Amino acid sequence: MHQLQVERQSGFGASAVALPELFERSIACLLELGEDYAEFADDLDSLRQRFAEGRFHLAVLGQFKRGKSTLLNALLGEDLLPTDILPVTAIPTFIKAGERIAVQVFFSNQQEPVEFYGSKGKKLADFLTEYVTESGNPHNQRLVERVEISHPASLLKQGVVLIDTPGIGSTLKHNTEVAHRILPQCDAALFLVSPDPPITQAELDYLQQIRQKLPRTFFLLNKVDFLEADEQLASLRFLSEQLRPVCGDNPPHVIPISARKGLRARLDGHQEDWENSGMRQVEQKLVDFFAREKQQTLQLALCRRADNLLGEATLQLQLSLSALKLPEDQLLQRLEQFRQSLPAIERERLAAVDVLEGDLKRAIGFLGQEIEKTRNKIKERVGGQVESLLISVEDPEELERLVRQAVVEEIQPFFAPAMRDLGEAVRGEAINLLALNQQRSNRLIEQVRQTAAELFSIPYNAPAARTAYFTFDPPAWSDDLFISDMDPLGQKLSRRFLTKKYRRRRTVERLREETRKLLNRNIEQISWTLRRSLDESFRHFGMELGDQLEKTIVATHKAMEVALERSETHSRETADKELLFKQTLNRLEEIRQQLG
Repeated sequence: MHQLQVERQSGFGASAVALPELFERSIACLLELGEDYAEFADDLDSLRQRFAEGRFHLAVLGQFKRGKSTLLNALLGEDLLPTDILPVTAIPTFIKAGERIAVQVFFSNQQEPVEFYGSKGKKLADFLTEYVTESGNPHNQRLVERVEISHPASLLKQGVVLIDTPGIGSTLKHNTEVAHRILPQCDAALFLVSPDPPITQAELDYLQQIRQKLPRTFFLLNKVDFLEADEQLASLRFLSEQLRPVCGDNPPHVIPISARKGLRARLDGHQEDWENSGMRQVEQKLVDFFAREKQQTLQLALCRRADNLLGEATLQLQLSLSALKLPEDQLLQRLEQFRQSLPAIERERLAAVDVLEGDLKRAIGFLGQEIEKTRNKIKERVGGQVESLLISVEDPEELERLVRQAVVEEIQPFFAPAMRDLGEAVRGEAINLLALNQQRSNRLIEQVRQTAAELFSIPYNAPAARTAYFTFDPPAWSDDLFISDMDPLGQKLSRRFLTKKYRRRRTVERLREETRKLLNRNIEQISWTLRRSLDESFRHFGMELGDQLEKTIVATHKAMEVALERSETHSRETADKELLFKQTLNRLEEIRQQLG
């Protein structure tokens, strides 16, 4: 039996004794700087409280429809979260310990939270469906920000908060973005995959981010109850091979589970079925992990998050300090220069967005051309054989048998390599286009950073090159479109009442049409999958560009505000503030070293 493996990653981390003190010192330093740094202080205070309470965030991550909500229901021992056939909207759900089941729904428009307590008239899952599923809250029209659930499960009483996340890879655009942005709030993850379809490149890319941001990852293979024993072993071997490039030469072992069977066993109180589902092993491993390593993992995760926050605050502080050192006339001149540069930067950003959209259209056009080439090839290869049979075989029943056999024998050998080749061709085109956009966006971000550096006389560091983001999820092909009975009246009645010539003509027409539909359906499945991957890749790229550019401009604006305040104060006050900034900068750098 495969053992559940916890991936360990080391890097830095202050001691458990020192960390509370480092939080306090960091918060005190930032609060001393005033309102411009209050948001950093608030975020650090949230981390400090989490560490003091031992509140550990364990997220269930992965592609949509892998069974994440069912897994959480099984761990809680209750059919709590909705498991809609449609994907959930882009809303994370936090499940924490409580004396009784209760729900709070928080909104992004300052609306008062909606509360729900279990009642006989309405199930909690039905209530949640109204807010977190696409059927109840399409495109998040209710503007739900997050959902918090209190539950008396024993697992939660160890200071654990379980997080149900929207999956990546769904047709809902915001789901993937939220799945990426939830990572900084997590301390460890249950990474869930299933055998059908096998792990995709999108999931492997997502796993790369998880490994970079979280110190612990558990790996689970769900839905193995649909597999035979040999199929289960084959799925585990395949998954291990796919994890190797991401996790190194010794990828973690994966525990096979059936969350669906585990949930049913918990609801029915069948311990043996709970054991056989694999969920008992998951539960025990988690309990052991919480007892032995939870605090250490929490400490490391919070150290990383604190270091990121202090890094952002330090950049803003360096800009502010440099602004204070400038003579007032030079400062005003450079501030005006920066203001004048912003409209041009915004125009270039919009132009970059337009170019990106144009390149997406070009990539889609390239995809259309490649799809037509593939369509013509399969028509020539399979359609030619079918037409030959339609001409040469006289008996209608034998004709149908031979056409079916020819199509089934040809379609898989054709589409498996065609799917791979087409995917690689489109992937190469997309990466080439994104590489050009990457150069353009890097120049734009570099322009903003360099302008800020020149304005405030601080060392300039060119932005690191980014890797173009592109995923391809191979679709499945189909060879099961033909109907077995060529005539709705049945073969016997057809032979009795219809002539052989008439039956053959009808069979030829139907087989020709069904062959055309079958080939087109496979072609369109590949086209749809690649189109979805293109849309997601270009959207993700554009989102990263916007985030980086916004962060750079916001930090510079903060420094500008400080500089404007300086121009209206006396030199004595300015000298005091400059001294404060220098001292704080040194203290924050010292704290970051201790965190490391």
